[in-house]
Formats: sequence, structure tokens, C-alpha cells
Amino acid sequence: MKFSIVIPTFNGERHIIRTIESAINQTRTADEIIISDDNSTDSTLEICRKYEPTVKITVNPGGPSGFVKGWQRAIEKASGEYISILHQDDLLYPEFLEEIERTVNDFPEVGHIFAVCDTIDERGDIIRHAHEETASDRIIYRKSEYPEAYEKETTHIHRCPGVITRKDIFKVCNYREEAGHIADDDFFLRVANYTDVVGIMKPLAAYREHSGSETGRLSDLSLNLRLMNDYHYQLGHSDENPLLTPTLIELFKKRECTALHRVIAGGIRTGRYAAALKGLCRWLQFDSRYGNVRFDLTSRMKGKQ
Repeated sequence: MKFSIVIPTFNGERHIIRTIESAINQTRTADEIIISDDNSTDSTLEICRKYEPTVKITVNPGGPSGFVKGWQRAIEKASGEYISILHQDDLLYPEFLEEIERTVNDFPEVGHIFAVCDTIDERGDIIRHAHEETASDRIIYRKSEYPEAYEKETTHIHRCPGVITRKDIFKVCNYREEAGHIADDDFFLRVANYTDVVGIMKPLAAYREHSGSETGRLSDLSLNLRLMNDYHYQLGHSDENPLLTPTLIELFKKRECTALHRVIAGGIRTGRYAAALKGLCRWLQFDSRYGNVRFDLTSRMKGKQ
């Protein structure tokens, strides 16, 4: 059984040392650690090369190509039977692969496994602990159960660090660039069409929130423009995923509506009237599939009952 940890990088000099060392310092050694760099212009590559040959490095000279293509390229480079994507600012705890291997041995038919993760700040201090309110240290989610379980918490039941997927799954279900800022959510909501999922309900990874992250670099208006479009995409392609329940569809409508409300208000407040107009035009659609004025009115009526 071979495990690959892949680390897509682009200008990640601030946190890449701790990220690489968290991958190296596993109690069950990774069979390969691959850094797939998207043509960084800072000292990321210089730092990474200090870890050769323990870490393999590939560079996309045509980058930057965007974070989703970076993930895809990293996956393609991996030779392991199981692949874990570790973002350049996140961490794996030392027992991650040991626990994953034990779980794979116990559930060999399962192709997607996650561990819950803590949230850390710029300095690495925990600002939110993972949810551990369960009587079992592992939960198996049947295909129909996982999507709603994933969306159960406001911040999702798990994040990207601490996830491992069997390589053959990526041949039928990959990260989609069209899904935009929530391409990870999009992948997790589709993967259960192809495999049951096991959750390890103790923290084995840490997700970092900081100003230099993809989200942190965006203004509120830019982020909400992205989210408005991304949830619109999810709703527009919802028929492709039979596991999206009415509850999830309503949740996506609500999120699209929340984002477009903020786009309208933020565009007017900051004088970016083209953005406000885009949000208003989206809101004035009356298609029952999307989060818009029709959804708002229906939700208000339900709230009065």
C-alpha cells in the first residue's frame, strides 16, 4: 500500500517549511512527498529544494495557472495508490498516515477517507478545535449520507487537509476548475457517487486561516462575487449529482442569495456599480432553481407561517 502526499505551491514562502516538515515527520512515513510548484516568484522553490531528495519537486514553467489546476497537476504527478493533497499553508499531525493506514486496512473497499481538523491562525495557534462530539472514533458514511454530513457544520464537517482519496477515484471524479472558489466542496459533494466514505473523528490535521491565503487576499466584495457565481454554478449543475438532496439544494440557494445580497450592498457602498448591477440582475431572475428574488419571497412566506 503506497501513500502519496502532494503539496501544490505558489508563492508560499511564509508557511511552507512547517507544511513540508509536517508531511515528512509522520509516524508512518509517506511513500512519496511531491511538491508541484506553479512557477513561484518568491523563495518557495529555494526553501523546498533544501528538502530534496526526501521531497520530489516539479515545476510548471507556464504558471501560475490557478489553484485548481495546481491541485490537478499535483494529483497527476503522484504514483501512490492513495493521494492526500496538503495545501502549502496547512499541516498534517504526525499520526495522520498511521491512522489512515489503519482505516484503509479496516475498510479496504472505501476510496475516500477524511479526518476532522483544527483551525489555526498565522502563528499556528489553534483558534477552533475540531468537532469531536461522537461516540465512535470512526464513522462510515454510505454514499447517500456523506453529502449532507459534509455540510452539517457551518464550516463543514472537515476541510481539505486530512483527506486522502484512492487514485482510481480521480479518474472518474476530479476537482473542477469551473467550480471556482468552492472546488473542494464540489469535489467532496460528488465523490460519494463512487465510494462510501470513512470519517476519522479526531483531529489529524490543521487548516490555517490567514491574510495571505487565497480567501484572505480577496476583498469582501470580490469574495462574494466569486461565491455568488460559484453557488450559481452548483445549482445550475445540480441535476448531474443525484446525491444532492432538496435540503442541500435549498442550502445552496440560500448561500447564493446571501452572496448576491452582499454584492449588491457592497457594490453600492464602494461605488462599484457594475458589480452591484450584476448582483441585482442575478437577483431579479425568477427561475425556481436558483437563489433569487423568488427564493427570497418564498423564504419570507415560509418564515411567517
